[in-house]
Amino acid sequence: MPSTKDLVASAKAGEKSAFGQLVRLYERAALIVAYAVLRDYHAAQDVSQDAFLSAYANLHQLRDASAFGPWVLQIVRRKALLAKTAIRPEPIATDVAVPVVGRSKDWIQQYEDVIEQLMRLPEHERIVMVLRYVDRHSVQEIADTIGKPTETIRKQLFRAVQRLRNFLTGVLS
Repeated sequence: MPSTKDLVASAKAGEKSAFGQLVRLYERAALIVAYAVLRDYHAAQDVSQDAFLSAYANLHQLRDASAFGPWVLQIVRRKALLAKTAIRPEPIATDVAVPVVGRSKDWIQQYEDVIEQLMRLPEHERIVMVLRYVDRHSVQEIADTIGKPTETIRKQLFRAVQRLRNFLTGVLS
C-alpha cells in the first residue's frame, strides 16, 4: 500500500481514488474525534464527511504531505466544535428509547468513558493512539505519517497508554 505522502501527492495530481484511500485510512479516527465533541453518532458522521470534503477542496494548502492525518483531524475537530455551537432545534420526541442491537448499556457507557478520557490526552498522544489502536496503523506507518522517528512514536504511545490507564481507573472504579 502506498504511503500517506504518496497518496497525498497523487490526490494533489488529481487522482480521486488516492483521496478515497486517504479517507478510508482516516475515517474511523475522524469519526471518533467528531463523536468525542458532539456525542451524537449521526452528527459525527456528517461532520466527518464535511471535513473530508473540506480537506479535498483545500488539499493544495497542505505543505507537508506526511502531515495529512493530523491536519485532517484538526479540520474534523474544528468543524465538530462549530457544529456543537450551532443552534439546533429540539428533538421531536425525547422519550423514545432507541434500542441498541448487540450492545449492553454498560458497554456503551464504558465506550463513551474511554472516548471521553482519550480526548483528555494531549493532542500528540491522542493522535498516535487513534492511529495505532483505532485505525490499526503500524508504528512505522504512524512515524511516516507524522514525520517523527519510530522511537518517539513508541514513547508517545507508552505515555498515552499509561495516562489513559490512570484516567480510566478513576472513572471505571
